[in-house]
Amino acid sequence: MAKPTIVLDKNYLQGSTAAHILQLAQSHQLLMADVLFYELISSSEPGRSRCFAKFPKTENPVVLVHQMGALLKQEIESHEACGKPSTRYEDIRFQFNEALASTNYALPPSAAEALQEQTAELREDVERFLDRVRLIPTLIPNLLEGTSAELQSLREAAEDVIATDTDAMLKFYGSLVAPPGELPLPPVTIMTRDWALFRWQQVQLLFALDAYCRYGGHVPDTLSGKAYEKIEHDVLDAHYLLLGVLEGSFATREKKLQRWFGLLCPEGQLYS
Repeated sequence: MAKPTIVLDKNYLQGSTAAHILQLAQSHQLLMADVLFYELISSSEPGRSRCFAKFPKTENPVVLVHQMGALLKQEIESHEACGKPSTRYEDIRFQFNEALASTNYALPPSAAEALQEQTAELREDVERFLDRVRLIPTLIPNLLEGTSAELQSLREAAEDVIATDTDAMLKFYGSLVAPPGELPLPPVTIMTRDWALFRWQQVQLLFALDAYCRYGGHVPDTLSGKAYEKIEHDVLDAHYLLLGVLEGSFATREKKLQRWFGLLCPEGQLYS
């Protein structure tokens, strides 16, 4: 790919004009993950149509990169780093259905069924994420003790360890065990910071730490309404952040993601 690449998230797309996205597409290859398509296609109106209307009306307006799960699976099977997402993409010619930019668009039955399956998978991901959140006090004890200023300092120090202390993260990775029936994880002795598996642990811990502090250490057994939507949003945003870090180029307007991208990939290109 001759043009510089950039991973887009929904937040950036929502906050941009069609003219800006067109201008960006002229100078960059826009990388679209499956998580962005899911978020757009599952959005209520008029949000969905407005976002799809911003993409250039051309062939291959974006590069459809492989989903996060596929990148992790590839590393587990090959014992090699997957490389940048822009090197793992769907080599097809396509255009977005113009009807997606219409407020009257209705998903065909097969697409609606696939969307329901993705939503069910997301619910499972949310439950797994909440389990990680509940592990935070075991991994980082005494995180919520002290004054407000001390709590903020402890949290920032924890984020810094997660983002920059390679040895600590390798030790954490080495303690992980693959679920029963699945292939074992690649050995820690060959793991480096450029692996998606390594970066995924960093991203997951940053989001789990944030959620744990947000709930003051008291994570509810069940979530509903706005609280559930917030956690769901975190789970989806983790995909964007991972792909952006692996690519070294990320477009987001969300302050939290901007800060973490800067910690994880200080040499990367951030578009905000």
